[in-house]
Amino acid sequence: TLLPVIAYRYATSTASKPPPLTEFVGLGISPDHGDHNAIGDLVDELGVIRLLLRVPSWHIDQLEYYLGFAQRFSNCEILVNILQCRQSVIDPESWLRAVDSIITAFSPLTREFQIGNAINRSKWGCRHTGEYLDLLDGINDLRDRRPDLILAGSSVIDFEPLATFRTLVNGHHYHLDACSCALYVNRRGSPYATQYGLFDLARKIRLIHAMTLVSNRSATRLWITETNWPLLNTKPYTPNSGLPRSTVDEKTQARYLSDYYRIAYASGRVERVYWWQLVNPGYGLIDHRGNQMRKMPSFHAFARLLNTDVLHE
Repeated sequence: TLLPVIAYRYATSTASKPPPLTEFVGLGISPDHGDHNAIGDLVDELGVIRLLLRVPSWHIDQLEYYLGFAQRFSNCEILVNILQCRQSVIDPESWLRAVDSIITAFSPLTREFQIGNAINRSKWGCRHTGEYLDLLDGINDLRDRRPDLILAGSSVIDFEPLATFRTLVNGHHYHLDACSCALYVNRRGSPYATQYGLFDLARKIRLIHAMTLVSNRSATRLWITETNWPLLNTKPYTPNSGLPRSTVDEKTQARYLSDYYRIAYASGRVERVYWWQLVNPGYGLIDHRGNQMRKMPSFHAFARLLNTDVLHE
């Protein structure tokens, strides 16, 4: 029914002025790989301000661990991604208590939280999109008690517009301040390659943005909170390790990284893009195997985003 409206928005929406580079370029970090002091030094070297930190809802007994790591980056702007699992769906009251605990713990550091992750993959607990919508229904109580919160959601992984649209237009009662998505193109090669014969990265972004314009559950802000290209022969750090069709070499990864950010920035429809993640031999910027922090070509490509005019080209 709403397809003509979405098509109209797709055709007529205008691009906005892109944000400053430090506001646009983001990076995922994790306390689970590499020395924490070294990670802090690498973040400083890159000059990146926007960081994303995953906190599992089933780790609320370990919040000091995550909080201690995050406090190293108190001069940065941190988005906390609260992860769900199958138990979250089975016991939504426990899920909401965990979300409340995580937000309470991190509120001195940040007001920004992404509710859920890759909600269209059963690996993360939701067997269909409706189960994720049920998880979101309780967040209005949190907002009533903390009106300063900035909550992002949808968090659909890959390009699945029907799943995204269901999280943006429905009869539930939550409200999100930003539509987030894990917009990978790793199984389609270059960001310029097309899916369904039509949608390259620029058109994917334009379609998702058009859907936010008709949404009754989200503001029109669009955040890409996860993207990368997995590297060939890096098992066990990426599940696609031995599949040339789904992996790239290090130089290609660096080139695709630059292309992705350039396309998203030029679109004028994305507020920020986070690369996932800094330290991971399988798809990150740093290979920490052998107790060394080897900077891969993608590390230098990422640094150039913030220190040159590459995104303005």
